[in-house]
Amino acid sequence: MAAEDSRRDEEIAVLHQGIGLVDLSSRGRLELIGADRLRFLNGLVSCEVKTLPAGSGTYGFFTSGQGKVLADFALLAFEDRLWLDLPPGKDTEIADHLAKYLIADRVEVKALEGVVPLALVGPGLPAFLPELAALPEGEWGHGKVEIGGTEVELSRQPRFGAPGAVAWVPTEQAEGLTQVLSERGARPVGFEALEILRIEAGLPRFGVDFGPENFPQETGQEEAAVSYTKGCYLGQEVVARIHYRGGVQRSLRGLRFAGEIPERGAALSFDGREAGVVGSTARATRFGGIGLAIIHKRAAAAGTRLTLPDGTAAEVVDLPFS
Repeated sequence: MAAEDSRRDEEIAVLHQGIGLVDLSSRGRLELIGADRLRFLNGLVSCEVKTLPAGSGTYGFFTSGQGKVLADFALLAFEDRLWLDLPPGKDTEIADHLAKYLIADRVEVKALEGVVPLALVGPGLPAFLPELAALPEGEWGHGKVEIGGTEVELSRQPRFGAPGAVAWVPTEQAEGLTQVLSERGARPVGFEALEILRIEAGLPRFGVDFGPENFPQETGQEEAAVSYTKGCYLGQEVVARIHYRGGVQRSLRGLRFAGEIPERGAALSFDGREAGVVGSTARATRFGGIGLAIIHKRAAAAGTRLTLPDGTAAEVVDLPFS
């Protein structure tokens, strides 16, 4: 265990100070092609898609008819197709969801195959990866570049908790590019270290911090993921009503743990009443035991002390951690 902790701490130091290289091949991936792809997808997600130019992208939610989150996603727009980056294991479910609404639309939904996403994360990324300068402007700007003799689709990625990019590499060339990036100075980093960076930044993860029981406004990602000017989409009436009539009763907050780090799903109480459950947790080198949770507003003020099942305290803090 001590060796694992030491390795994790070393990897976190890389993400804080250097450049980490992370294999994201476990992520779900879909591709939409066809003349109606933008209009069709725009009617099923919370963010503006219909007006996206090639070389841009966005972040958003698939929502149900009840306005709750089916999955979050990142999208890259091309001249003739869309790429969807989804939570692990959600690609089949979302493909089936899309298929239910395909009637006479000129759209084909299929697995995105033949490319592997490799993430590069760290504060020195612009200097380490000068190829970023060739990309279109914008948080999700992307385009074809050559890195060490390999042509890749390179995209900015603002949701790691530090400057980030993803190189979408032809599968058969992924090993070679990994070697090139390592020779430049990138260090392989595991998923656990990337998760700690995410938690420190206060970015929730679908299936851990929020899920199909949550409205978009409860996730803390409303500004990034929801458009209130785009027009109709599945669940839009509910999402808009919440926005314009006073909001939700729960919100994403940070937690600092006084004792041992609790298990995910542990109940949080305030004045003898349930206030939420623990989501993501981490032992962070900079902050100690921390976590995320969607907390009822009566207990969500910074400084509030919540009680865990073992009697220890969790203090509510603002995000990101500082």
